Formats: sequence, structure tokens, C-alpha cells
Amino acid sequence: MGIRDLTDAAAVLSALEEFDDLGQKDFLDRHGFKSSTRYYLQHADRLYDPKAIAGVAHGYQYGKPLAYNDFHGGEASTNAVLRRLGFTVLSGAPSTIEEERAWRFTIWKNLRARTDREGLLATGDLRAVNAYGGQQCVWVDKARTEKLSPSGLAVGLLHTDIDHRDGVDDEGTLHPYPETKRAGQDIAETDATKATASHQLPVFLISEHGPLASVRLGWVAGWEDESRLFFVKFGDRAPDQILDKDHSEDHAFQLEGNRRRQRTGTVVTRPDQARFKIEVFQRYGPRCPLSGVAVPQMIEAEHLRPDAENGSSDPRNGLPMNAALHRAFDAHLFAIHPTTLQVLVRPQGPTPAQLGITTSRLTLPKLPHESALEWRYTRWLDRNRISLPDITPDGHSLLLGQPPIG
Repeated sequence: MGIRDLTDAAAVLSALEEFDDLGQKDFLDRHGFKSSTRYYLQHADRLYDPKAIAGVAHGYQYGKPLAYNDFHGGEASTNAVLRRLGFTVLSGAPSTIEEERAWRFTIWKNLRARTDREGLLATGDLRAVNAYGGQQCVWVDKARTEKLSPSGLAVGLLHTDIDHRDGVDDEGTLHPYPETKRAGQDIAETDATKATASHQLPVFLISEHGPLASVRLGWVAGWEDESRLFFVKFGDRAPDQILDKDHSEDHAFQLEGNRRRQRTGTVVTRPDQARFKIEVFQRYGPRCPLSGVAVPQMIEAEHLRPDAENGSSDPRNGLPMNAALHRAFDAHLFAIHPTTLQVLVRPQGPTPAQLGITTSRLTLPKLPHESALEWRYTRWLDRNRISLPDITPDGHSLLLGQPPIG
């Protein structure tokens, strides 16, 4: 008897149930089958290895399962039998971008169907459908996708929280470019990730938790080459715009308005933070203009009018600052004059040198919006009870008598 003698749909359902109970690896190991690399049986939004399911189902119907070498897989054999019984068999090797996009949503349904109550699933479930492979931060399934794009297309991103303060939020996250000792491969994987964005294909953002993983569906929505960061937006829809360069002058400036909202208790979400940081880096560069620090991992995106006070996420309402100066600025230890762009400090200190400020004036090819600087400067005056007569017309403080910075 062969695979064409499989005629009982209930036997297939029994094989599917056994697969779910054991998991893919143990199921294949028990019955001596290899994982599928092209075709997948879809049932209740889950994906299965069709040849293995058919061989085991034969055993449920006739008492003797078929071994891997007893029959052929593929369209003319296993797939035809399963379809005749009313099951859906899909190709995991699409030939067009539209088919690839549909296939990724099919994978997403499968992964969601396999998550537990905590939203976790076995890492083997990711590899079973090629949502991830290897250990690199960018998984490019080149063998399957290079016919759609020369460098292949990124499929999965292995994510770690690279910036707790302003790199991760409910809207999206920042993800680093690949950075290994294989320079040529790093470039190829970076290009493949950008190509995924240009084709409006979703990616799977993976966070490992020991032998388990959590997965979110995302879209590569922008990047900044100097800081080597991608902006990945979460959700089921492709972004309306790819942030591949500074677009801040494309619309009128608004100082107020954000989507900050309270989730539960005292936990407040900041849904625009990752996007805000990538746009600040695109406008000004990932360098602190006041200290000279130019290590992107040490640079944060500072709001001039904070989002907690309804400040907008327009990058013209921001500046890149190293982490220490970011906190000093938020503590109103210094200010920037909105007209002269001079750096001002409080009469009681600390001094610019103590703060690590090495320049007396904000100098950038592109500057923040004057109304944002004005708002922050006024707030600094109020918080420190400094009156305008204490400031000279050229923006220098008369309170300290300190020598010029630098």
C-alpha cells in the first residue's frame, strides 16, 4: 500500500493532533521524517510538514505508517492526496513579492496560533517555517528569497533592548545593523533589510527567553546609516512613509501634541520614542553638539518641550545629547538661549566644565525650531527663578562671571 491509499481525513487529523502534542522536532524524530523546506499543510492557521503528516496518517488508517523513503512528497504525490481529502497545502517558496507578502502573513497566523498564554512559543516553531535561522541579528533567507531581490530579503530580526530610555515603545523599536567580523555579509544583510522595506514586506521581531521566544510582526520603517540603526514599526499594516532621510521640513512645525497615554496605574507609554530618536539622528546626526560625544550608543534624543508636557515628537522639538547631559538638561541645570544659541548655566552651578559641556554655543547645520528653544529657555528661567535682566542681550549670564566655555 502507498500514499495514494490514504483516504481517511480523520486519520490526517489524528496525525495533526500528535504533531501538536509532541512538537515538530519530536514528531519528526519519532517517525524518521525530515522537515519540509518548501510545502506546508495549513490547518486551523497552523503549518505542518505535509509529507510527515501524510506518512503518519497512513498508519492511523491502516495500522502501519509509511516511512520517509516509502513515498514521494511534492505536488504530484503527497500534496495531491492531502488536497483530495480537503486539506490546504501551500508553497513556502513564492515567486512574486505579492505572494511573499501573503506567505509572511500566513507564517504570522501560524506563529500566533502556536503561542502559549504568556505569548511565548518554542524557538523550533520559528525555524520550522523559516521565520528565523542561525543566531545573527538579521535573518536573511537568501536561498528562498534571492530570486525576489539580489541580496535576498530579511525575514526575522533577533532583538535585544539596545536602548531602554528612548529606543523601545509600543509603536516600534530600534534595531541595530548587523555588525560582525564578516564585513561583506554585514553589508549584504543590511541591504537585504532595506530591500524588505522597499518591497513593503513584514518582518518577525524575535526576543528569546531561554528555549522560548516572543514574536511581534513589524515593518522596517526607516534607518539612519551613521548610527547604524533601523526603525521597526509594529502592526499589521505597512508604514505610509519610509524614513530613509530627514523629512522634518516636509510639514509645518507643531510644538504641542503627542500620543502619550496612560496604560495602567502609574505606567505611562511613550509611543513615539523610537521614531523620534531615528528622526532626531537623521536631522542632526548621532552626536552630542554640546560635549562632542559621537558614540551613537551613548546618545539619546532629548525633547525640548517634553512629551510629559504635551511636547510634540517633531525632531525640531529635539536635540541629540549624551545621556549625562540629557539628564542635566531635564534637571534644568543649563539652558540654550533661543536667539544667540549660547549655553547658559545656573548661578549656583554646576559649571559647564563640571557638566562636561565643551562648547559655548549650539552650532549645527540644522537647528531646532526657535519656538521649542524659547519654550525650554523660559521654563529654565522659571525653574531657577532667573529674571531676564540677569541675561545680557547677547545671551550671556551676568550671574556667574565665568570665563567663556572652551
